Amino acid sequence: MDIDERIKSLNECENCVDVQIKKFSPLKELINFEEYGGDYMRCQCGRRPLDVVMSHILKIMIENEIVGEKATLRRNSPVPLSDFYYSSFNPQFIQKNTLILLHEDFTPEVASILVKEVPEVKCVLKGSPRNVVGQLDKDSSINHFEILEGDDTQVNVMRTLLDEKVILVKNQSKHHIEVAMTTEEKLLRLHNYLNNNGVKKGVAIDGMCGLGALGIYLLKYGFEKVIFNDINPEMIEALKSNLEINGIEKGFEIHNSAFEDLEFEHVDLCVIDAFPGVDIDDITKKAEEIADNVVII
Repeated sequence: MDIDERIKSLNECENCVDVQIKKFSPLKELINFEEYGGDYMRCQCGRRPLDVVMSHILKIMIENEIVGEKATLRRNSPVPLSDFYYSSFNPQFIQKNTLILLHEDFTPEVASILVKEVPEVKCVLKGSPRNVVGQLDKDSSINHFEILEGDDTQVNVMRTLLDEKVILVKNQSKHHIEVAMTTEEKLLRLHNYLNNNGVKKGVAIDGMCGLGALGIYLLKYGFEKVIFNDINPEMIEALKSNLEINGIEKGFEIHNSAFEDLEFEHVDLCVIDAFPGVDIDDITKKAEEIADNVVII
């Protein structure tokens, strides 16, 4: 994977023409449905404006009664997820085979139409963004979005203050929705804590490591050892791949358990990054017992 080439490919060409479509007005009042085919408003470079692509998608959803006749882009569009995120860069011109769509009312039939008729669509998922994907805690089951069509692989690339990038590859049907910009903000908070508190670069625990971003950053920062742990075995498999992708071959351990159930010796740092809304009082108490420094992200 040539990350620099992928980043360059996000930029539109000088001939791309932006199109803004009113977000709160019924789409049927704004566009001619008959005009919207796969190449409508496509630039010679192969990209189309984001609003045109999303209008094409919503048109198909209206025609197939997934949403009502008065559907608007703001209220009724599916969640569009890029297959490649670079930091806070948000392309307004979309390439072919790059969008992952999420909506709770998608059907297999509509998913097939979207992939066939909208060239930008790479994958269609059935599910609600309000639901937790993954494993919330040790008393919860593992939840997925349903893949109706396509490949849900996604790459996230984060800049850091170390002048090194952190790269995460994930499967959007299995892993919590968090774009590169959000993860990058977490890395910045961690960096500032380390710099401002004189934390020894010894042994650290990434207690709920997920895809591994925080622990990978600690190793790049210079920690001698990072102990990665997550309760979800699917996250552990993704973590192993991400360690390899980031060129990390040593200096780590991997555990697959609830943080509360693990037995750790004293460490220099413990980082906790739980799902939003999860009660972490007991987790924080244990972290404070075993670590000189505790960071709640």
